[in-house]
Amino acid sequence: MKTLILFFTILIFSDCVQPQDEEVQVSLKEEPIKTNHKPESRLIEEEVKIVKDRTDILKRLRDKIKNESPLLVHIFVPLCDNENQGIVPTTESLGNGMSLKSNLYWATSKGVKRFYKESPDWKIIGNKFNIDSNVLERVVFKKNYNNNAIVYLIADAYRGDRMNSCLADYFNALSGNRLDSITLEGEKYEVAAHSDLLIFNGHNGLMDDHPDILPPKTHVSKDAVSISCISAKYFKGYYEYTNSFPLVNTNHLLYPGAFISEGIINKWAELGSAQECKIAAGNSYYKYKPKSGSNGSQNLFNYGYNF
Repeated sequence: MKTLILFFTILIFSDCVQPQDEEVQVSLKEEPIKTNHKPESRLIEEEVKIVKDRTDILKRLRDKIKNESPLLVHIFVPLCDNENQGIVPTTESLGNGMSLKSNLYWATSKGVKRFYKESPDWKIIGNKFNIDSNVLERVVFKKNYNNNAIVYLIADAYRGDRMNSCLADYFNALSGNRLDSITLEGEKYEVAAHSDLLIFNGHNGLMDDHPDILPPKTHVSKDAVSISCISAKYFKGYYEYTNSFPLVNTNHLLYPGAFISEGIINKWAELGSAQECKIAAGNSYYKYKPKSGSNGSQNLFNYGYNF
C-alpha cells in the first residue's frame, strides 16, 4: 500500500537553535493505521459510560477554587525525534529526542518549557531531571487567576524514543491507573491520575502504534486535551474507554506549540465551557501563526464529541 505523505510547514523562532527566524519542515511520513481507533476489544470487559458533558467536572473545579485548592494540569510531552517517530526529519538539533537544550517541543521559543518559563504570567517553581527511565525532565509552573483559581502546571519531557510509554502513561493517568505525587511549595499533591486536566502535546504517536492501557480504575471523569495532528479521530476511542471528556482536540495537521495549551488552560481555569476552550485554542494559534488565518485557525480544533 502506498505510503501517504502529509506535509506541513511550521514557523518557529528559536534563539537556542538559530539566531534568526527559521522555517522548519516537520512532516508526517506514516500511513494512518486506522481512524476512530479504539482500544482492542479484549481490553473492554464491560460497557463504558461515555461522558457527554462536563457538569460533574465543572462542579469539582468550582469546589476546588472555592476551597482554595490548586487546580492541577499535567502535560505529557514526547520530545520531537527524527530517528524514532514517524516524521520526515527536521534539523538535527530540533529533532534530537534526547536533547533538553534544543528540542523543538521543549526548548525552542514555542516549546513547552521555554514558552512557559519566558511568559510573565507563569512562575517556575521547580524542576527535576530523570524522573524515571522515560522522563528526562519535569518542570512545574504556577499561575494565579482573577477568579481566585490557582493552577499548577506539571510538564514532563519524555525521551523521543519512548512515545509508546508516553501515550500509555497519558491514557493510564486518564483511566485512574497511573499514580504519581509531587511536593510543591511544601505541600504534597497527587498528580497524573489525580490531575484535573491532562494534556498530550507532540507528534501523534497513535499513527505509528497503539499503547497497552489498563482497564479503567475509576469513573471520575477528567478533562483531556490532545495537541497533535488529527488527534480527534485517533484519540476518540481511548477517551471513551477511559471515561474522559475530550475538552479540545484537533481536526487537521498543525504545529503543536505551547501557546495552544496556554490558551486552553487560561479559559479552562476561568471555568470556561468546552466550546470556549476550543475558541481560545484557535485564537492562540492565529496569534502566533497568523498565516493560518482566523477561520483556518478555528477550524483546526474541535471540542467534546463534536467530530
